[in-house]
Amino acid sequence: MSIRNRIVVVDYGMGNIHSIVKKIKHLGRDVFVSSNSDEILKSDKIILSGVGHFKQAMNNLRKSKLIDTLNQAALVQKKPILGICLGLQIFANNLHEHGLSKGLGLIDAEVVPFKKKNLFNIGWQNLEIVNKNEKFGNIENNNSFYFCHSHYLKFNQKKDEEECVGISKFENLVPSLIIKENFVGMQFHPEKSQKNGSNLIKNFLGWFPE
Repeated sequence: MSIRNRIVVVDYGMGNIHSIVKKIKHLGRDVFVSSNSDEILKSDKIILSGVGHFKQAMNNLRKSKLIDTLNQAALVQKKPILGICLGLQIFANNLHEHGLSKGLGLIDAEVVPFKKKNLFNIGWQNLEIVNKNEKFGNIENNNSFYFCHSHYLKFNQKKDEEECVGISKFENLVPSLIIKENFVGMQFHPEKSQKNGSNLIKNFLGWFPE
C-alpha cells in the first residue's frame, strides 16, 4: 500500500468502526484499523469515528496514549483527518456532558447539549451550505444526511464560524460540516447517508490540503 493510499480508522473503543470501514472498502479503497501510534502516524489519512459519551472517549484515548498522537498528526504532520459525530466533537475545546471534559482544542468551540433535556437528533436532516470550500470538493446544497446526536458545537468566536461549511436545523442551527485547514468534521454519519455520504467520503479520500 503506497503512502498516499494508506487510510487508517482509529480504534479507540467507541464503536461504529465497522460501518466506515465497510463503506471505504465499498468505494474500492484499502483501509486498516489501528490503535498503534506508529501506524497512525505513518498513515496518509486518518479517520476518527465514534458514538457514545465524550468523557469515556477521552478516557479511552488517554489510556491508549493516542491524544499526543492525534495532536502530532493534526498540528505537526498536518495529515488530513476526518472526524465523524463524536470524532468531530473530540476536536473541540471542551464538552459539557456530566460535567466538563477537555477536548483536543483544534476547534475553538464548546460541545453543548440541546436546550431541551434528553433531546436527541436522530434521523435525516438537510445540510445547508453556508460557506463554500472549493478545495474540499463540490458539495451540493440541501442534500440530506443521517444524524444521531444529543450535543452540538457552539463556536466561541464569531470569526471561527467561517470554518463551518454546512449547517442543519434541529431545535437551533447545528454546525454540521466543519473544514479547518487539514481537518474535516461531520456531525452526521456519512457512512450511513447513502449516496450523499459516499460522495463526501470520496471527497475526503481524494483530498490533499495545502
